[in-house]
Amino acid sequence: MELGINTLGGVSTDRRTGVTPTEHERLASIIDQGVLAERLDFEAFSVGEHHGDPRFVTSAPPVILAAIAAQTERLRLMTGVTLLPLLDPVRVAEDYATLDVISGGRVEIVAGKGNFASASRLLIGEDDPDRATLLRENLDLLLEILRTGHLPAWPATSRPALRDAHVTPRPVQPQLPVWLGATRNVDSVELAASKDLPVLVAGFRAGTYADFADHYRGAFAAAGHDPSRARVASLSTVVDHDEARVRREYRAYWEQTINAAAQRNQGLRQDNRAQRLLDQGFDELTGPAGQILVGTPEYVAERLIGMHQDLRHDLHFLQIDNGLGPAGTEEVMHLIAEEVAPHVRKETALSAT
Repeated sequence: MELGINTLGGVSTDRRTGVTPTEHERLASIIDQGVLAERLDFEAFSVGEHHGDPRFVTSAPPVILAAIAAQTERLRLMTGVTLLPLLDPVRVAEDYATLDVISGGRVEIVAGKGNFASASRLLIGEDDPDRATLLRENLDLLLEILRTGHLPAWPATSRPALRDAHVTPRPVQPQLPVWLGATRNVDSVELAASKDLPVLVAGFRAGTYADFADHYRGAFAAAGHDPSRARVASLSTVVDHDEARVRREYRAYWEQTINAAAQRNQGLRQDNRAQRLLDQGFDELTGPAGQILVGTPEYVAERLIGMHQDLRHDLHFLQIDNGLGPAGTEEVMHLIAEEVAPHVRKETALSAT
């Protein structure tokens, strides 16, 4: 199993130092984090996408990833996730094909519906669009563009029709990889399977996401695709090794973040992700089956190996910088690279033989 680093690009007060970064400082730290990921032999780095929300600075992932591409050579550059229902697929193809050329063929798009009403309002003027339909429409167009680069005709759907459209540049990769992100909706994994695409299950809850992975593989084979091509990735949060300190500091950060989201929603539950976290509660999220890993390197390694046994997945992303500044994030990245990753890679490689 490969390991990657994911950032959502949140701007928050460092729970250790009490310092809140400027937008410039936060973006610089994300780029540094990506460069460090390659130096520490992580296989991939992914950047989330947010619009219309002052808590985040990652409204332009391809720009951020291009800055990382200029300072790296091997690292796979991924998104987590590209809000495809809210974006023009032509522009998405142009941006990421350009990034693929700049990086020498290291780009992978993870497309998904997204959870945030602020992005929907800003980009398409709706609080609650039919994101499932928009995802299907825009995914079909994006895949066709990436496959051919030339569309003699494309019917009008949620965007104007295309006629004799050439989309440039062409990616370096013969087929730029597109994943689909899924959280709680089985429709997303079925869509990925039907399109012969890999899937990322965001977060991990014992049983639920293992069921998702199994369902995906079954649907993938049922669609007539080669089962060996089915690929699964997942994601969880790691928040340091000092359990007592983390439970004290991170709980305060988590509660402040979630309560702020709840107040912003004013009871409307528009931020679905925040509401799900609020419903679960801190103790469940950080418990033995939760998606936030709190504990020693040995504990984190055991949890990751256990996740792999359940999911049999190919790639696992770790979120580290939630409520941590650059120094704390780099410290935990080193800890994972030096004390967690070797054990995880060894054990997951053995289980694959």
